[in-house]
Parts: sequence; C-alpha cells; structure tokens
Amino acid sequence: MYRKVKELSVQETMKKYPLITSHIIAESLGYATPTCAARILKDAREGRENWCEWIDACYNRDALRAVQDSIRYRHNHSGYMAEFKYAKALVEKSIKDGEEPELASWF
Repeated sequence: MYRKVKELSVQETMKKYPLITSHIIAESLGYATPTCAARILKDAREGRENWCEWIDACYNRDALRAVQDSIRYRHNHSGYMAEFKYAKALVEKSIKDGEEPELASWF
C-alpha cells in the first residue's frame, strides 16, 4: 500500500531529488532524459504507473520498481552508457537552465 505524499511537479521532483533522478538516467542506459527520469520518480512517489517505453517494456509500467532498481544498482552506474557523472551533469544543467536533450540522454 502506498502512503500519501505531497505531489510535486516534475521540475520540483528533479530539484528535490537530483541524485536519484541521475541514477534513473544511468540505470536506463541513457534512455531517459532528465525530465523523463524525474517523471518516473514522481510517478513512483505518487504510486502511479509510468508509460515511458523503457518502464513499460522492462518493468511492466511499475515506476516504483524501476526507481528501486536505480537505487539498488547505483554502485554499478559507470562505464559505457551508464556513467553517473554524465547523468548528474545533465540533471544539473536541466535544473540550472532548463536545457536537456530532446531524445535519449546520450544522443
């Protein structure tokens, strides 16, 4: 059972949880943009399904499980397509000036 949490906007979620947002990007192997990753986290916090193609295909729309895996495997977020420091830089740039890739993060 999910507990009731204060709803945040996608941007508020990204600002409040930049490291988790970054780990979601790294876990997605760059599929998720900062906004997409923050939306996944927002849906997980609020107990909703997420219909992002990656979450649908790999987690059967279960945003919470995707976030849990992103945190659980955070120590593996390095190397090709999963580099945490690059994901973190993307999130920081998005928070600072709103700029981010329109498609997947590494493209």
